[in-house]
Amino acid sequence: MGSVVRFILFFVLPIAVFILWIGGYLSPRVEPGYAEEEAKKVVNLPTMVVKTTRVEKTYQVDGSVIADNYAKVSTKLMAKILDIKVKEGDTVQKGQLLAVLDDSELKQNIKEAKAGLEELAKAREEAKSGLKAAEAGYQFAKRTYERFKNLYKDNAVSKQQLEEIETKMIGAKAQVDAIKAKLKQLDAKEKQVKAKLNYIKIMQGYAYVKAPFNGVVIKKMNDVGDMAAPGMPIFIIGDKNLRFLTMVDEKLINSVNIGDTIEVNVETIGKTYDATVIEKSNSVDPVNRTFKVKAELPFDPELKPGMYGKVRIKIGEEEKILIPKSALVRWGQLDAVYTVDEKGIAHLTFVKVGEEIDGKVEILSGLKPGDVIVVSGVEQACEGCKVR
Repeated sequence: MGSVVRFILFFVLPIAVFILWIGGYLSPRVEPGYAEEEAKKVVNLPTMVVKTTRVEKTYQVDGSVIADNYAKVSTKLMAKILDIKVKEGDTVQKGQLLAVLDDSELKQNIKEAKAGLEELAKAREEAKSGLKAAEAGYQFAKRTYERFKNLYKDNAVSKQQLEEIETKMIGAKAQVDAIKAKLKQLDAKEKQVKAKLNYIKIMQGYAYVKAPFNGVVIKKMNDVGDMAAPGMPIFIIGDKNLRFLTMVDEKLINSVNIGDTIEVNVETIGKTYDATVIEKSNSVDPVNRTFKVKAELPFDPELKPGMYGKVRIKIGEEEKILIPKSALVRWGQLDAVYTVDEKGIAHLTFVKVGEEIDGKVEILSGLKPGDVIVVSGVEQACEGCKVR
């Protein structure tokens, strides 16, 4: 009997007590529910109730500033580039010197051509002098022949004497004709040399590359020391009439028309322009399902061809959640806000932001209408803080 009592007291009873303790039967019980959260600290911060705002619905797409007219400026001369007077982005006037090519060989050719003309001029003077003497000799021989001809009729001279005089006259005439032929050859040679000289001077003009019209240097294709070749562009010049070119989704083909005003934002210079649609393609590219739109930009000296921009096209209205930028908290690479629950406790809530509209930020996800958020002084807020 004693062993049974000891077994119960020292083995069964301790195990039963342990089981009851593990089950919580020996501890005060807490009724199920939410425990009151104790605020970390109390801060006075402005709050707002999140609500939707009706805003214009827009379509946004990338594009580029282009020149309405442009030219590939080249030369007809194969020569080394000695100097370049402009750089990309420079404004130029029609006829302005852009680059200078090596024309030393042409200058030598001009010098040789001019020397050839001087030699031809001397030869012509000599030929003219010879022609004058030859004509005088021919006229003398002709008169002598006429006298001998009359004397022969009177049997005063022999036929042989007459023939000798006739031969001299024919020889004098042949000499005159030869000199005249030489003068014609000299004239023809002179025309050839002058034509060559004019051609060389024209080619020499191509050594000085000039702007074809008022515009902007869009691209410089060569540098000093490069070899310029006929037909190979040295510069690309665009005029000052700038356009914005973009490719719009085919679903808007009936929403964009010539004469419409679209908003163009050129991010490079941080400016926004109202551009007028002046050209629209009525066919859709089957590859990317877009159509081409070209809009006229107002004149601005800061605008340059090739600048990147975005176009915004109004296509209706929609409801969006917009909050002040001051309500955003940057958490590493994420964006967040402090929401305030019904008991005034702040909670860090991560959100996904969209575009900026009129100084406010669009919230794509993370908030819903009716939520209360801290709108400023977020650096003073914290998770679990009491917000008044």
